[in-house]
Amino acid sequence: MGKVISSLTAYSQISLQPLYGDNKEAETLLIPVVPADLMFDESSDVQTIKLMNYGELPVGMNRRLATWGFTCFFPYRAELGRYDSKSKNGYMDKNKIFKYPFDISNCNEDPYEYYCNKILTWKNNQTPLTFIFKTWGSYYLCQIKDFKFGRKDSSGNIYYDIQFQEYKEYTQFQSSAYTTNYSGNTYTAQEGDTLLIIAKKIYGDSSAYTKIMELNNMNNTQIEAGNQYKIR
Repeated sequence: MGKVISSLTAYSQISLQPLYGDNKEAETLLIPVVPADLMFDESSDVQTIKLMNYGELPVGMNRRLATWGFTCFFPYRAELGRYDSKSKNGYMDKNKIFKYPFDISNCNEDPYEYYCNKILTWKNNQTPLTFIFKTWGSYYLCQIKDFKFGRKDSSGNIYYDIQFQEYKEYTQFQSSAYTTNYSGNTYTAQEGDTLLIIAKKIYGDSSAYTKIMELNNMNNTQIEAGNQYKIR
């Protein structure tokens, strides 16, 4: 008879799968115990300017990479303890393995060698992963940011805390996507200017800062007052 999983457990189960590779489906890692809490953090970097006698004004916001994580444990499977009423002694039944009723794994994965080793390999190799979890979306692309694990008691269980960061590939923006009525082909940076401020001023859209970086072969967003920057 197959394993029975409640609809709630099946709906909330979590899997990790490498984003690339010919054997990515075979490398899928099913989290054996569904964590109680899973919180996503969506935030933005806010750019503002301060005007004399007016105060602070928002210029734009850049969405930061989402982060999320959870705390749970990898269960250890041991021989089932028995009690002999005749000898009044306890013994380990080698034919029976103890397993938590909420453990949805196959009962043969070692907490260290299987789960921890695989997760550490993915983390150390910065492997892009697909985080499969049914919420408002079916999956999320991510990399493992932090992984803490160890023992808390004599049960053999491995307790862990794992944190993920959203993964996305760089997509080069088309320069033709932004146009300007600015008279010159270059712009001279003023005191207090940032790429976002310049982009908003020239193109009317702060997200056009990527075009300025592309036109000027910039590797970072640092702006120096007095320098001229191509805008066409």
